Amino acid sequence: MSLVTIWISSTDSYSERRWTPHLTIAELRAKLQPITGISAGSQRLALSINPGGTTDRSILLDNDELTLLDYGVQEGATIDVVDTDPHSAALAGQYNDVSQVEKFELPIQEYEKRSDSLLAFKIRNKLGRFNDDQNKESEEECNPNQEELQAKYPLGSRCQITPTTISSNESPLRGTLKFIGPVKFNQKHPYWIGVELDEPRGKNNGSVDGHPYFECPPNRGIFIQPDRVTLGDYPPLDFLTGINDDDDDDDEI
Repeated sequence: MSLVTIWISSTDSYSERRWTPHLTIAELRAKLQPITGISAGSQRLALSINPGGTTDRSILLDNDELTLLDYGVQEGATIDVVDTDPHSAALAGQYNDVSQVEKFELPIQEYEKRSDSLLAFKIRNKLGRFNDDQNKESEEECNPNQEELQAKYPLGSRCQITPTTISSNESPLRGTLKFIGPVKFNQKHPYWIGVELDEPRGKNNGSVDGHPYFECPPNRGIFIQPDRVTLGDYPPLDFLTGINDDDDDDDEI
């Protein structure tokens, strides 16, 4: 066995690595420190064999002198890295939990009364949703029929999915377009696109509520709105750095 693909999972990162199974656990901890930001001495490591499968089992990697091979590592296994340092865990919570950030909130009724707001400016100048003619044209453009969408998004195309917000620090999702059309699980939007992702960051296996739309491995399927899908020659990403290996809303199910 030369190299094996291993998924590294921690609170703030999720990435794919190819390492020799002859790595000792001590050497593994040293490699994981710059990847996860968790010091080697504070790492609690658990190896999951066949994650998500019917024979999923987790093994605690607690002997630094043994190798990954000694613990039975297999292709596609996952190593969960937990920070046991209570001080760094608390610090991470302070930075990642936006509920702890003090905010200024203006009631919508007060905002609508202001004459110096962006909303007032748009109303005065008939911009955006306040422009009836533009809204009619936009509605026609935003509601193409299924044949037009299928021509624009051919099945089997490589694609990239944009984050739900501009400020999102999540790495993009990439995969292959597998389905386009109406669905039973959501009537809010007329058409959905189904994508088989390159990595297990999806929400299903191509089926929702027992109804199959396409087939893919567990956690590799996702349904999104067409405006979040960009077609192109997208190779798989390194999901930690966002660099090519070659060099959770109502718009997503």
